[in-house]
Amino acid sequence: MARERFLAGDEVGGSVRDTILRSWQRCAAAGVAPSGPHQLPSYGELDSESAFLRAVRAVITPIFAEMQTEGVAVLVSDAEGRLLHRWAEDRSILEALDEVAAAPGYDCGEQYAGTTALGTVLEERHPVAVRGAEHYSDVYREISAFGAPVIHPVSGTLEGAIDFVSSTDRASELVIPLVIRLASEIGERLLSGYAAADRALLDGYLRADRRGYRRAIVAMNDRMMIANPLADDMLKGVDRQALQEKVRRAIVDGRRKLILHAGEPAMYATIDRVDTPDALAGAVVQLRMGGFDSSRRGRVAPAAPPQLTAVLPGRSPAWTRFLEDASAAVASGQHILLVGEPGAGKRTSARRLALAIAKRAGHSTLDVGSASRRAPRSWLNELNLLAAGHSTPIVMTGLEKADDGALTALCAHLDEMTGPSRIFATFQTGSRHTAPPDALVARFTHVLTVPPLRQRADDIPELIDAIAANGQAIPPRIDDAVKRTLSTFDWPGNVRQLADVVEAALRAAGGTWVRLPDLPPSYRAAKSGRRLSKLEQVERAAIIAALQTANGNKKAAAEDLGISRATLYRRLVVLDIT
Repeated sequence: MARERFLAGDEVGGSVRDTILRSWQRCAAAGVAPSGPHQLPSYGELDSESAFLRAVRAVITPIFAEMQTEGVAVLVSDAEGRLLHRWAEDRSILEALDEVAAAPGYDCGEQYAGTTALGTVLEERHPVAVRGAEHYSDVYREISAFGAPVIHPVSGTLEGAIDFVSSTDRASELVIPLVIRLASEIGERLLSGYAAADRALLDGYLRADRRGYRRAIVAMNDRMMIANPLADDMLKGVDRQALQEKVRRAIVDGRRKLILHAGEPAMYATIDRVDTPDALAGAVVQLRMGGFDSSRRGRVAPAAPPQLTAVLPGRSPAWTRFLEDASAAVASGQHILLVGEPGAGKRTSARRLALAIAKRAGHSTLDVGSASRRAPRSWLNELNLLAAGHSTPIVMTGLEKADDGALTALCAHLDEMTGPSRIFATFQTGSRHTAPPDALVARFTHVLTVPPLRQRADDIPELIDAIAANGQAIPPRIDDAVKRTLSTFDWPGNVRQLADVVEAALRAAGGTWVRLPDLPPSYRAAKSGRRLSKLEQVERAAIIAALQTANGNKKAAAEDLGISRATLYRRLVVLDIT
């Protein structure tokens, strides 16, 4: 059978419809088990009186009552794949649905349940028939289903899906046009149900758009998005569902300003709520390239401080902003805490920031991770001596390795410390700590995040030169092909990983001229795939960071990013995140 050949990694040719084959490929990429039983996520009781479900009931209930059949069940899900309701009279089909968790409250998205006439409809956004063996998971092999998406007739927003299910031996192709017609009728019902809120949003959009044709204006809510031509051009290549999620979260948080893209050129949004007497109707958003303040439009972003650029090379937007923040923090005379991923350059940055104020006097160093294994009195007295005996800065590293007791003792000590020395501390984030403890953060006036290398791709050639030079009067030569090739990699280990590769190449080359053959074998060929836009690079970095924080849990990562799991799975494929 075609499914078995596909699961074995063989070509299936034209024996499978394109819609089904695409679904199987997505299921395989998402790690869906081809055999059951499945443990589908459950959300418990959902909103039984939502406007969408009310519209569905108004259309489906009378039709199902007239069908006079015990062999069919009707299922409905929202746009996220959560099963909202089902209609069925036959006890056997209800039991079959219960066996595969096709019950209200469960997530039947394709990334969990595999190919179905609900999850696949939501991914494809068009009617889908799935017959018996076409299901990716064999738990559905005895049933056939016909589903259609419910699309808002004005905004084109995907609202959910409906699905007619029966045993394969009783399935009828005549159900397909009925499903499509009912999905259309539900959309029309939604139009009247949402009319007041959508009219208010449209009025808000028109008022904003009339103020000037040079303004990029977007009006949006959960169901629709309206953009004028200028905004439409600016949003090309932008995931609009992710944009809606960001605006929604900003409204919930009470924020009016939003950074949509922090690279070059930067894109910002100013958000104005639109309310009806009963509820939030949506938001009108003004987009702007370059900055929030219109008086600054056209100005060139300030360069990073040259004294820091000299010791911390890099000119990417993310690194330039870090150096600007670091320069202000150094000038303040207060303690500084540097936070970031393993290998991002926290320790190097701390030492070089300390050097920027100490000049030739140098700095003192205390590895808190190692020192805290001793009695608190011992290592805290050592810190006291360093602070009181010298006016040079103290670089404290490894705070993330100290246990809770040691950090509590350190915080109390910092409150009482009176020495003249400034402290530059580092804290590593990762699987153990997603952020430094609040008590520690409270002891530092400035907390700076050292950006990971994936946000600094433009800095890689300059970093390669700096790593290779290592203070030598005559630095070794690095071939441009080497720099171009290494710039295509993701570097999950950040600058430390890049340094390991460059140093290995220097050893292979004898320390004089590094060429492609001198690189370790796995780094000699550029990583394949299209080059992502700057906006996609920022989005990719944010998704990777969220996945790392969530230890690979995609549900938690999606919630942290403020997007749906279906959107996250789509972006994983588009952005080549494995």
